[in-house]
Amino acid sequence: QDSLMTDKAIEKMLEYQGYLAVACYEKVMAAAWEQKTENKTNNNANADPPIAYSLSPGFTIYGDTNRDGEVDRTDKSGRDKWSLSEGALMLFNNDDDNGDLIPDWQNGDVDGESDTADLAIVNIQLAENYRDAQIYISTDTDVSNYINVFQKTESGWQLVDISGTEALIPKAKIILGVEAKQFADRNWQGVVNLKAIAEKNGRQIASDSIQIGVVPWLMSPNTASVKELHVSDRGFANQEFISKIIKIIEKTGVTAKINPGGTTWMQDTQEIGYVQFPSEGKMHNMNVVLKANRPRENDRYGMSLLKENFGWFEVGKPRQLDPLNRWADAYGNLEVTPPLPGYPMGRVYYGKAGEVGMNPDIIEFVKAQKIQGPPVDIDTSWLMMRHVDEIISFIPSKFGNPLMLIVSPEAGVKLLEKLSEESYDKAAINRGLSTQTTVRAGLKNKKLIQHNLYLQREKLNPLIEKLKQEFNLSNDQIIHVPAMFGYTGYAWWPNMVNSVVINGELLVSNPRGALINGRDYTQEKFRRLVSSSSLNINFMDDQYYQELRGNAHDAMNTTRLGKNNPFWKSLSENMSEFRGPSLDVVDMR
Repeated sequence: QDSLMTDKAIEKMLEYQGYLAVACYEKVMAAAWEQKTENKTNNNANADPPIAYSLSPGFTIYGDTNRDGEVDRTDKSGRDKWSLSEGALMLFNNDDDNGDLIPDWQNGDVDGESDTADLAIVNIQLAENYRDAQIYISTDTDVSNYINVFQKTESGWQLVDISGTEALIPKAKIILGVEAKQFADRNWQGVVNLKAIAEKNGRQIASDSIQIGVVPWLMSPNTASVKELHVSDRGFANQEFISKIIKIIEKTGVTAKINPGGTTWMQDTQEIGYVQFPSEGKMHNMNVVLKANRPRENDRYGMSLLKENFGWFEVGKPRQLDPLNRWADAYGNLEVTPPLPGYPMGRVYYGKAGEVGMNPDIIEFVKAQKIQGPPVDIDTSWLMMRHVDEIISFIPSKFGNPLMLIVSPEAGVKLLEKLSEESYDKAAINRGLSTQTTVRAGLKNKKLIQHNLYLQREKLNPLIEKLKQEFNLSNDQIIHVPAMFGYTGYAWWPNMVNSVVINGELLVSNPRGALINGRDYTQEKFRRLVSSSSLNINFMDDQYYQELRGNAHDAMNTTRLGKNNPFWKSLSENMSEFRGPSLDVVDMR
């Protein structure tokens, strides 16, 4: 190395490696072409994919590009690209595997076997001539705020420098673990180009790269299977409500999680979604809760769910809103449909009143997930609470396609008119509520009737046409549920659309309609409307919530199972087009 010929020798060596790289590349391309032709001839779908070699022979970085939960030779192809449907995945490691009540990504450590399962494993394969080289890890841009990389050593996992300035611990086989520190958002596409570099004597002699993308956060629809139901114990006021919930769900296998003295509006404080991640040979579903942007003590309930295999995170900051819109950022205003044509994982929708809707940070975050968007905005300006769950909800049907329940003030007026025609003018409606009256008195309140017909004509009818287009719904999938609203936008009788599906059971507000021959006329009307759903209908006594201007769905929250089929196998064409930044596999410097 002290010879005057050293520099010339190194130049010749690099020149030779360049010739060898070109020859290897041509050989691989020829082999791939032959393999492609042979597969086409034999129609052999089970043939191994051609391996994409690094142009630095014997130096390869590879991860679980085929998303089968294992890292092996089949993953050496597809390392240079990433999309929603292909390429290696990493998990936003936001659960708590060591019980310290801190999301795992924050502690810069790997907490045992459970936490190891949350890492994206990446191998670096080294030929003999690279064993005495220094191996560095770098990225195209500074992503230290977005990912952690660890190296597996004899003493455990150690945090890796990803700036390309500190070498890895020398080993014959290098194993890395990668975790994300957040989901994709407006500032980060969620994809990193992880590069391994070999150096000798201060000169780069080889490099190879792999793209890794963070899994998206997904919302669960009202129709998904339920594991847990969350409700707050508000003392004597809602004891009957809770007792009935427990009785109903006993037969469904669902666990009731009672929050003593917690917030009345459990739905508003957290959005419990899930992620899907291939790990250790299988596809792993993990629930992840998004905390609401509200500065209240009771909003800590979402963080209390943090544990092993149950993640927690926040997006954005609390906003100061005007009194009319102060509830806009609660999660009763953010929902998702069941799977729909073109949206196999469902499509997010939210309420918007003029220029004020769900926190823009949340909406941009949903868009960045790419799977359940773009979100659909729904006019909630006429509602007191401004929440979209007061207008529509979805339930399953016997025939496969979901059914959309939508409030219908016109149907509410017609229900009263029908009762009057059948000579039930004196029957009490809104029984036991502060709005209790009779059928006759209700119909005589011309301003109330005109207000509700206005809502139907100016708000609901245009919305129905919009949602038929946005959600690809047919007329027979839309159920017009009788409802009436007061002038300030509250449900005049308990809102039956504001309901919860629990594994074949529908928990719906008791509308307290006219009693005809001992049976609630409005309840019977609702049963007929949803008869194609195959759900067992349970009318809930939610008077406590109704008087506070909310209903059954507002009072509860649910932890639901993710889909069995992974998102990367469920994408429609428009979704799978999203790709990470392009990269060249080989650095020819």
